[in-house]
Parts: sequence; C-alpha cells; structure tokens
Amino acid sequence: MIKNRRQFLQGASAIGASLAFPVLANEAYPNRPIRIISPYQSGGIVDILSRIVGEKFFQSMGQPVVVEAKPGAGGNIGTAYVARSSRGDPYTLLMAASGPLAPNVTLYKNLGYDPLKDLVPISLVAATPLVLCVNASSKVKNFSEFASLLKAQGEKINFSSVGAGTPQHLGVELMQQLGVKSMHIPYKGASLAVTALLANEVDYSIDHLVLVLPHIKAGKLRPLAVTSPKRTPELPDVPTMQEAGLSGYEVRGWYGLMAPAGVPDTVVRKLNAETVKALRHPEVVSKLASLGSESVAGSSEEFRTLIASEITKWRDVITKRGITVS
Repeated sequence: MIKNRRQFLQGASAIGASLAFPVLANEAYPNRPIRIISPYQSGGIVDILSRIVGEKFFQSMGQPVVVEAKPGAGGNIGTAYVARSSRGDPYTLLMAASGPLAPNVTLYKNLGYDPLKDLVPISLVAATPLVLCVNASSKVKNFSEFASLLKAQGEKINFSSVGAGTPQHLGVELMQQLGVKSMHIPYKGASLAVTALLANEVDYSIDHLVLVLPHIKAGKLRPLAVTSPKRTPELPDVPTMQEAGLSGYEVRGWYGLMAPAGVPDTVVRKLNAETVKALRHPEVVSKLASLGSESVAGSSEEFRTLIASEITKWRDVITKRGITVS
C-alpha cells in the first residue's frame, strides 16, 4: 500500500524521466514508469489534472506515474517537448491545454510543432467555464447594462487577463461582437488579474470559475454571464453569454491527454479506455467539480475534431482582431 500517493507521484525519478522505449509486439503495456508532461507551472490546474489521472493510472495499471512540469512560452515548451522530442515514446504523455493546441497555432509564427500531426489525441479530460465579472461596487448589475456601458465608453473601459492569446483574453475578444474594443491590461498570472479586478484597477474580466467563485460567494465580485453553452451548477442564476444575447458564443478552458505521434494504436486505445474509466470514478468527478471543471472524457476522434475546430475558430478571431504576442 502506498501511504502517500501524492508524494509518490511527485517524486523525482531519474529513471522515469529518461525512459523512452518502444512497445514491442509481444510486450505488455505499460511495464515501465510513465511520465505525464505538464506544460505549465506546478500547482496549476494542468498539473493537478495530471496528478489525478496519474494516480488512477497507477492504481489501475500498476506502474509509477511521474508528473513533470515543463512550463514556458504560453505552454509551448512542454507541448513541443512531447510533440518533437518524444516521437513514438508511449511512456511520455502530455496533459495538453487548449492554449498550445488551438490559438497558439495562429499566434506564434514558429511554433515548432503541429498539434494535429505531431501529437495523437487520447481523450479529453476536463473543461472549465469562464465567468464575466465586475467588481461588486460597480453600478453595472447585469449583462444588458454592461453592454450599454461598453457601447457608450468603448476603450475607456479596461479588462484584465493573464496575457495575449489566453482563454481569458480571447474570451473578451470573441465577446466584442458588441462592436467596441475595450482596453486590454495583461498581468503576469491569473491571481494577479483577479486581484486587479478586486482592487478596482480594471473594470471587468473574464476568468476561470475556480478563481472567481470564492470572491463571488464573498460578495466581492458580481458575475454577469458564464461563457459555457449551459449554465454552471455553481452559479445557477447567472445566464450564459448566449442567453444574454451573444448567439453562438462559447469559450471554455479544456484539457486532454495526448501522446507523441508514432505511438502504436493499441497503446492509444488502452490509454483511452483507462482515461475514460478514471474520469467516470465518483472521486475524480468530485475532485474536478471542486476545481470548477467538468469531466468530458470521450474518444480520440472526438478530441481531434475539437482541436481542429478550435484552431479554425481562434484563427478567425485572432486574425480579425489583429492579436499578436510579443
């Protein structure tokens, strides 16, 4: 019995970190440690999701799972590492995020990988709605009043995000079907962007549910709409953007497990089955809900279709809005 699985999964393992072996035809998979690469800093939602899935893999398949963070460049460094440096390695997986797989394809001229050619989708894992919020002291009480304010004052109104091309930023850009452009103020971190709204340094923001929900419950932030296609159980009285009048609007942060291109189909199918099983476990569903996320496990092809459609969607928004990264 492993007494502390979190420590076990976090443990640095020189062996587990360096293995990159092919799967032989007569070889059971897995029979060696597995790495899950998180392309963001430890402690964030991608890291947490990697550990949740990794723990279930360990329980089900009996092999150690080491989660390794390779952050930087908006998630591109860790994603490129799996896509380009680990080709064919079934023991190096990626907990992918929507940013490096969809908008970054357009945002970065020399991305260094093609998410549809260099990576193999295994399964979606989770999706997280975002929430449009203003400070509780704002005179704006609902989305209709918010839209009127933007139309009246335009770029005098500003919003916070964690940087160009992030779901928070692109969520605002997509929202601006209202025909106006408010002022973007990027911050170095999601918590700083929310703190700016709490301090009235900015007029509004769109941010992940898990970050703003405590402040909403404390009466410090006022939610105006959620970005998901249906209302979230945590905020049942808050309308969706579509209900508020923005037809077709949908923005969610989504995350999924991927393997490098060249991994055998048999391994992909096994990992898909294990991921789907893990994400249906009541304990995992509960953990995801505590993160403001929904379990969205499915087939490899469903995940591939989502990536392709999101690349097209955000290419259109980024091109029309003239969004660039420095």
